[in-house]
Amino acid sequence: MYLLKRLIKIFIFFSLFIFFIPVAKEINIKKKVEKVIKEDNINNEYLGYIYIPKFNYKNLIKEGTEALDNNLIELTNFSDKIGYNKIILAGHNNKYVFNKIYNLDIEDQIIISDFNVDYNYKVNERKIIKVDDFSFFNEDGLYLITCTSNNQERFVIKAKREY
Repeated sequence: MYLLKRLIKIFIFFSLFIFFIPVAKEINIKKKVEKVIKEDNINNEYLGYIYIPKFNYKNLIKEGTEALDNNLIELTNFSDKIGYNKIILAGHNNKYVFNKIYNLDIEDQIIISDFNVDYNYKVNERKIIKVDDFSFFNEDGLYLITCTSNNQERFVIKAKREY
């Protein structure tokens, strides 16, 4: 009986530990986003942030690099700057970045901020494209792009700016 109680305690301890690490990471990321927003773009490391009211989701945006950051959204190198005509933001399909964009519906709001001005967008299209198909990005607007379970396809949200 003693051994069984001890095994149960060990199991509970490790279960809590495994559950707590992702929750703590998510809390730390949210605190970092809020701190950067409040302090107005610390060291100009970030270009701005994205806010999706439907999910109460905020995340920071930085200039695109060769490899996507696991926690940030990146302005791709074939996109204008925030506030211009065509904004293409890429992010991993994980719970810290873009896994919820699959649940965006037509007419849902997305806000992009450069820390000074908020730009409002409404979702007007959802599409899965081939990984090498850039024809979808031919119009002005906001594009959110993430991976799918198929390595050869990407999920894209397209939104039009509201003036």
